[in-house]
Amino acid sequence: MNHSNLFLTLIRQRADDIDRRAQMLGPLLAGLADEPAPAAPEPLTVRLGRAADWPALSLVAELDSASLPAAPLLVGERDGRLIAVLSLSDGAVVANPFLQTSDVVALLELRARQISREGRRRPGRAIAWRLSRAGS
Repeated sequence: MNHSNLFLTLIRQRADDIDRRAQMLGPLLAGLADEPAPAAPEPLTVRLGRAADWPALSLVAELDSASLPAAPLLVGERDGRLIAVLSLSDGAVVANPFLQTSDVVALLELRARQISREGRRRPGRAIAWRLSRAGS
């Protein structure tokens, strides 16, 4: 047997192996095509509350059987819909109990901590403190 015949035999064996795999995996891959694609995550927004949010804030508080927290407020929206509120003054949280909100509340709490740290690091406060200490 020469090299070209050996080469052709190897190619035929490889083609037969590929055909067997295609017959075995074909129905499985076709079944995957019938499944719906996973949904893209809904947009999530964390921002300061505004006067225009009052109706949505009132609804969330009513759904949660709670009173509206003290202002200023951070609000969490999923896909443009307000679903959770956090008070920056006392940390109180109100959220829609009929929706998944734990991730939104966690982001509201994280942002509140960031805002708190930013307020403590304002250069104007540090300079004023140093000036008052120098004068005493």
